[in-house]
Amino acid sequence: MKNLFLSPERIIRRSYQRELVFRAVGLVVLVAGLLQLPVLLFAFTTWQDYQARTDKKVQLVAAENELQSRLVALKDTRQKLSQIQQWEPIIRGRLPCSAVLAAIEQTVPADAVLEKVALESSRYQALPVAGGTYRVPEIYTLSIQGSLKFGHAEELETFTNELKKHLPAGAQVVISKLLEGTESLVPFLLVYSITPAGNYSALGVQRIADPDRL
Repeated sequence: MKNLFLSPERIIRRSYQRELVFRAVGLVVLVAGLLQLPVLLFAFTTWQDYQARTDKKVQLVAAENELQSRLVALKDTRQKLSQIQQWEPIIRGRLPCSAVLAAIEQTVPADAVLEKVALESSRYQALPVAGGTYRVPEIYTLSIQGSLKFGHAEELETFTNELKKHLPAGAQVVISKLLEGTESLVPFLLVYSITPAGNYSALGVQRIADPDRL
């Protein structure tokens, strides 16, 4: 009669201890539980990786937004730098006339009288700038007319060479000759061809910086 008052848990325990079927079922349940551990571990690792990628994505989006805001703030500066770079070849191609006149004044012989100094540009190149184009000369022609006192005609060669040293690198002497004159004065004509290159250190002008450094 005692078996009528046994609890279901005790009945199952006794059945497990005495019957092989219950033991087999218990073993299967235990093995199934052990097999689920790697799955649970893999799921947990995958979830951690997903969370890490999500956090990283959020950080990257925040960094991108910050960079975009900085780029917007620097837009005006970039436009100004772009305009400077557009004008750089134009400024490079301009010959400093005042420096050329100063070089002539420094090298002209004391026995010479200058009558005419002309600086002309030719062979223009059209460069695009904001709002249109700008014509930049590729060659400058420097012409000097004057007279030397009689007996000092040999000073023309010295004047020609000294002035060339003060002109921009690459300047060429086109004409250097004496003309027919009077007994007291001997006229002369000097013509130079100058190609602007932005380097006017010979004229005492600081060289224009490389546009890539802007």
